[in-house]
Amino acid sequence: MTVQISGLTEVEASGIETFEKPPAGSWTEQFGLDTGPIGYEDSFSSDFYEDEKEAVFRRSWLNVGRVDDVPRKGSYFTKELRFLNASLLIIRGMDDEIRAFHNVCAHRGNQLVWDDFPGRETKGTCRAIACKYHGWRYGLDGSIQYVHNAAEFFDLDPESLALPKVHLEIWAGFIFINLEEKPRQTLREFLTPAVTKLESYPFEKMTQKYVMEATINSNWKLFLDAFQEVYHVPYVHGKLNNPAGPATGVDKVPFMIPFFGKFGKHRLFTSGGEHANANVRSARPLDALFESGFFGPESVPDIGPLGDGLNPAGVPKWGLDSWQVYPNFVVLCWSRNWYLTYHYWPIEVNKHKFVFSVYFVPPKNASERLAQEYTVATVREFGIQDANTLEATQRMIESNARDDYYLNDQEVLVRHLHKVVTEDVAAYRQETGNNVGNGTR
Repeated sequence: MTVQISGLTEVEASGIETFEKPPAGSWTEQFGLDTGPIGYEDSFSSDFYEDEKEAVFRRSWLNVGRVDDVPRKGSYFTKELRFLNASLLIIRGMDDEIRAFHNVCAHRGNQLVWDDFPGRETKGTCRAIACKYHGWRYGLDGSIQYVHNAAEFFDLDPESLALPKVHLEIWAGFIFINLEEKPRQTLREFLTPAVTKLESYPFEKMTQKYVMEATINSNWKLFLDAFQEVYHVPYVHGKLNNPAGPATGVDKVPFMIPFFGKFGKHRLFTSGGEHANANVRSARPLDALFESGFFGPESVPDIGPLGDGLNPAGVPKWGLDSWQVYPNFVVLCWSRNWYLTYHYWPIEVNKHKFVFSVYFVPPKNASERLAQEYTVATVREFGIQDANTLEATQRMIESNARDDYYLNDQEVLVRHLHKVVTEDVAAYRQETGNNVGNGTR
């Protein structure tokens, strides 16, 4: 359906789309969620944060990379989860199996793998894992191989000296770990059939990778919230979407998402692409120069069948699927055959590390490389604008000036995330007998 919008010319207003509501009357009610205001205690309470680390992150399957990050035997990388007091080593063994271990020596507890600064993530290739402190060596399978001056020790048991294992499973080339002693679900059970269906997408063909990291002074959930709705777009990103901004009435465009999905703890939104609401978009001069932009390079690579996991609702003018994999991992598949991922790693209750990774088919020439890098720069620009806004949000919710915040139907995924996190923390508190605070309504 279309809608006439005051402030737009007739040409601009033509083709502006809104979308039908689901049978329940609203997406919020379709999800079975309350429509009242919410609180944000879950995003500034120190007590809630301490329990959240255990209830959400230690009990969930967490994506820590891709199989491409350990491409051959002996390849490794470390993952520092300081908020969980964990340093992990992910390594491909001589048997080609990828394993995860706690990155700690059985001798005096030294961190095994690090470069110049302990606590800083690193990667490389090795034939054995050697401790910098006293020279103990471990095989790529975590077994002890060498103890310096072993005769001076008492009753050494090789099995007890092996590196502590961390549960690791792989889905669609993505490496997930679980820090529980015994995970409550397998990875596939955790992901649900709807998410696992995405494994038919040819992720393995997009190995050209660009990565950006930033420390954001906000709770991790607030940045995730920003990428779960487009209600903010005309105001936060107005100049990027249309340099003329409000002068053309673009601020009056609904910026609605045609489909939202809920699959267990995970969420999806499907959005229109470059041809949706095209009359109110304005290309920047550099877009033409690089033949690229926010939607990706104009030259779309042929990657074969895209599988049957994309666009599950069959949205016309499909542009992207944004899969929010609980708790902190997002995968966006774009219609121009590239994808990106977001990770949100807590540091403190009001601080987190944002990791933004973009994947393309490897470029065949310099022009294709420049087109990819221009897309990365454009998408990064959007992300920086969000980050600045969220730091202002964090400051104000911490003021506790109010405890009721109003969400519209297009913010249903925001409401769902906070509800699920709060429920997980409440369940953890009930199990442990720690019934402190509430989080959000």
